[in-house]
Amino acid sequence: MKSANGWLNPDLIEKWRSTDEASRQSGLFMVRWESGLEPGKGPSPLRIGRILSALALRISKIADSVRGWTQTEDSLIIVVSFAEEEADDREISAGRMAFLIRDTAHRILVEFQYPAAVEGNGAIRCGFGWATGVENKAESAEECSGKWERALMKAYDTAWQRMQYASSPLIRLPIAERNTDSQGFDFQVRYLPIVSLLDGSLYGYEAVPVDARKGERIDLQYFYSSTDQAGKLFELDRKFREAAIRGLPSRNGDVKLFLPVPAKIIFDPRLYPGSTLRRIEAANLRPEHVVLVIVGGEDELNSTMRSALSHYRNQGFRIALSEVTPALKSLRRMTALHPDYSLMNVEWMSNEGIGTVEENLLQALIGIARKEQIVMIAKGLHGERMLPALVASGMNYAQREWLGDVRGGDSLAHLPDLRASIRSEVNKRFRGASGTMSELVNPVKQFARETAVSEISRHFELHREAPAIVISDNGRPIGLLMKEKLLHLLSGQFGLPLYWNRPVGKIMDTHPMIVEESVTVDQASQMAMAREPDKLYDEVIITRGGVVAGIASIRSMLEWISQSRMNDAQWANPLSGLPGNEPIRREMIRRLADGRPFAVLYADLDHFKWYNDRYGFQKGDDVIRYTGDILVHAVREEGNGDCFIGHIGGDDFIVISSGVDVLEMAHRVIGRFQQGIGAYGGTRSETVHDRSGYAVEAPVLSLSLSLLLCRSASGWTPETLSEQAAHLKKKAKQQIGNSIVWETIERCEPIEVPASPVDLTSH
Repeated sequence: MKSANGWLNPDLIEKWRSTDEASRQSGLFMVRWESGLEPGKGPSPLRIGRILSALALRISKIADSVRGWTQTEDSLIIVVSFAEEEADDREISAGRMAFLIRDTAHRILVEFQYPAAVEGNGAIRCGFGWATGVENKAESAEECSGKWERALMKAYDTAWQRMQYASSPLIRLPIAERNTDSQGFDFQVRYLPIVSLLDGSLYGYEAVPVDARKGERIDLQYFYSSTDQAGKLFELDRKFREAAIRGLPSRNGDVKLFLPVPAKIIFDPRLYPGSTLRRIEAANLRPEHVVLVIVGGEDELNSTMRSALSHYRNQGFRIALSEVTPALKSLRRMTALHPDYSLMNVEWMSNEGIGTVEENLLQALIGIARKEQIVMIAKGLHGERMLPALVASGMNYAQREWLGDVRGGDSLAHLPDLRASIRSEVNKRFRGASGTMSELVNPVKQFARETAVSEISRHFELHREAPAIVISDNGRPIGLLMKEKLLHLLSGQFGLPLYWNRPVGKIMDTHPMIVEESVTVDQASQMAMAREPDKLYDEVIITRGGVVAGIASIRSMLEWISQSRMNDAQWANPLSGLPGNEPIRREMIRRLADGRPFAVLYADLDHFKWYNDRYGFQKGDDVIRYTGDILVHAVREEGNGDCFIGHIGGDDFIVISSGVDVLEMAHRVIGRFQQGIGAYGGTRSETVHDRSGYAVEAPVLSLSLSLLLCRSASGWTPETLSEQAAHLKKKAKQQIGNSIVWETIERCEPIEVPASPVDLTSH
């Protein structure tokens, strides 16, 4: 297009260039009418032209940003510019102009009484592009006109692409449904609980719309898209927000409200900044109690999503991104927008459990979120059977309909059972970990929620070493206030007059991390790292029977874990990497102290000394690693069991387990060993020498498994169990080839053993 054919008016450029309102924040909108009917059956070009002309004339009168427009038969181009003070929010300004174009077009279509019978599947599409690269006002009129033409042509190309490839049109025809009011979208609000997968506690509720007539959940993408196309997005969104805030089951700040909002609503000029904030404060909530779930399709412009995040973050809200999937485009979008929370859809996981590929993929996704300091929430779960995989992978939180929904103030009757199930899985994950939070307790000063902020400030002045105080009610913690955050509040321009005489309950963190002193340090550290980024280094409140015992810092927890890892590495077997004798002893003591039935499986390679002497230590090491890998793989297949694997030394391994069919697992170990040992030259039979030096005709390498099924822990000690196992192991090794020998023991009964100390590796 050239200026000669009427697309660009040189007089308009000269007038624009000479005015004081000229701005570099300029661009153009392209509006196009698309008919869904065959040629000749749709509306006449004259009628379409009149509608577009009316649209351009009305927009020019309503909006000061319009600098000019031009029109063809089915297309309209509107050139706009925005004042310099709008430069920081230019995407919001452009979005609001698009909303104005849409609403004006809707009114014109209704006024023209456009017949729905000929609308077919038509639509009105719209796209926008910024005109950049025009900065020097001192140039000649010819040079300026050329630059403007090139800039507007580039903006034209951008607008055309956005219009052509937009996921939804500006207006979808027919428009008969537009004349309905908001009652046509009759919905109710339900609350889906979000629970912690680290301790089973209730973390928050996600408000969702439910069809008032059918009682079925309404898809949020469809909900907002339909209301937007019907011209009722603002009314329905406001109605939904008010209902969700008003009906929140808990208003004490102990749980969070996840409130969905459409990204493009910020472009509606009727949405004033602070309107949601005022509703929240009227409900006795604070911005930190509410997480806004920004709903926008994958095709939503990143600029729109960024504008929405900036708009709400400036008001103090935390932000969540909905419908994140393992797709590369979705993950890039998540890391680019960097929300506080990410609602990860895990419907791709199997209801029967996950395989190795799914497990590795899930751990990789969680690793990405942790690196970006994004709290991840799993949604789309098919059932409770998926919990073990999620807990084992390190997922922070989960939400799904099978957890039940809450209506108004109803409580979740089955939540205690769910909490018990989650805690059971968590205990399996951290079972065997030594050290509890009771070792890290530091004393802390407690205050009532009515205490004035001025008194808290004086306390910190007198006790400069104190990092935080706990707000409690009869000894039970209800909040936390970090000294650093108090100083930040008071150092603001109006900090002292605003907060100095207010009660501390108005500014405390009402959702601090609270753990019992019996929780392991490993588990507590995982819970601490799952918090929001601005809370990562807050103190952890430790309780004893629900009453405040003290606090612990993240630094002390990390130092303890580092020291513990060093100690574990000291006892780990350097060949297999599995725990050695000291961890094995601790695990045996723990099992006996639990008093529950468990099983002990000993694995020993036959003729390994002879094999090592003949084939060399390098091949012998390979065989030991192979045997350890078989045992590890077999244990991983028992996803719901509580299993521990240790390397006693040499060619001896031990598996301590409960909650699984150990005999079946032993048969699988033998089968897998027999299948793969041939790669090491261990399947053929020949004359070999046993540990006593006697020649026997047997396979070069075979595996002997001795299994103790301990029905009762009464009277047993690690030493007596080892003696019993050595006796059973001797029977297993008397058999030629791969063998399994098992025995069920009820209580400790003495057996005849040598007077010397027992060495399990000597048989």
